Amino acid sequence: MGIDRHAFHLIARLAREAPLGDVLTIGRQCVDFDARALGFTPPPGAAARYCEWLLLALGARSVASLDVSAYEGATHIADLGAPIDLPDRFDTVIDAGSLEHVFDVATAFRNCIALTRPGGRIAHILPVNNLSGHGFWQFSSDLLHTLYAPGNGFAETRVFHASSLDATRWWEVPAPAPGARTEVVSIEPLILLATTRKRAEVARLSVQQPFYANDWRGAAPSPLAAPQAKPSLRARLRGLAVARWLRNAGLLAGLALGRSRYSVRHRRFTARDPRAP
Repeated sequence: MGIDRHAFHLIARLAREAPLGDVLTIGRQCVDFDARALGFTPPPGAAARYCEWLLLALGARSVASLDVSAYEGATHIADLGAPIDLPDRFDTVIDAGSLEHVFDVATAFRNCIALTRPGGRIAHILPVNNLSGHGFWQFSSDLLHTLYAPGNGFAETRVFHASSLDATRWWEVPAPAPGARTEVVSIEPLILLATTRKRAEVARLSVQQPFYANDWRGAAPSPLAAPQAKPSLRARLRGLAVARWLRNAGLLAGLALGRSRYSVRHRRFTARDPRAP
């Protein structure tokens, strides 16, 4: 686990918007880039390896860490996959690539929310595509937009995609409209960067994929449909082959031209310099 250039720019963006205050990192995070190149001077010795000094340089009042193991000297030892009750709450909670390693990821998200003070902020850096095996999970932008929605007590939620091969650009991904979903296929590893502000505590989170919202709205229970004759195996295989060919042709065209919904450079997404406000 570590803070690379993408994570640094996300945290620096938060620090420009408002003081970081008391910070909790999920896992004790290493500094995984050359901070000197950005004008920061690491402390001497072993302390330079971990991120506390860098976050303090960005204006944090204090920096604590939480991990399931004491092997890296985290401040708090607890399993993020089980409910956590720390005596402290924090102004900024930073998950710089930890939740993908937690089996009970829904509980992990709830813990991040519970550990954040009302008015505080949460930042996530998580895998999206082509990083299978790095952790247990890869994440969609729709999940972050849906979880950190106004109805769940959140505001100012922004989600970006970035290539792990390109440190100069992010693509901002909008929240999906009801009945829609954001699908991104890429030939390069993608990571997700998200920030949100917790406005208030809510008794129960509501997280349902917006793709189905129009179908569910006002729908009455439907009677069981009469059984239909199944198509022959040959017909099903033929239809599957045609659909696969069309899908692959669209994928290759989109990746080559950067114009289809299967391209990381989707025209609906806004390219941004990560250093910009």
